[in-house]
Amino acid sequence: MRKPVIAGNWKMYKMHAEAVETALALKPLVANANHCEVVIAPVFVHLKTLADRLEGSNVKVAGQNCAPEAKQSANTGEVSAEMLKDVGCSHVIIGHSERRQFYGETDGSVNKKTKAAIAAGLTAIVCVGET
Repeated sequence: MRKPVIAGNWKMYKMHAEAVETALALKPLVANANHCEVVIAPVFVHLKTLADRLEGSNVKVAGQNCAPEAKQSANTGEVSAEMLKDVGCSHVIIGHSERRQFYGETDGSVNKKTKAAIAAGLTAIVCVGET
């Protein structure tokens, strides 16, 4: 059976120093948490730093969103699933209620993003039933 996932979406909070401090404080608290997956989802600009600082620990790093295209493309402001994987993410949040409400994401776009995440080797955390 798959381990339960406990994920914390940091949304658009935490400047760089605070993000590092929080992540490093969490690391020893879950050192023996082998019964579940612990995942944090900081803002994009902190992903690489936190993935590097948490490597080998029980804390995994997730992107808060990804583009529906699996590969690099000419989409200003987007981040592909393969880019998330490249900087050390293991998971990605897809279809969050805020993305649906404010950015018009649909079940169809969530489906495309989920397929892109899986193709890149990420675990998709698909949000359903929030809106």
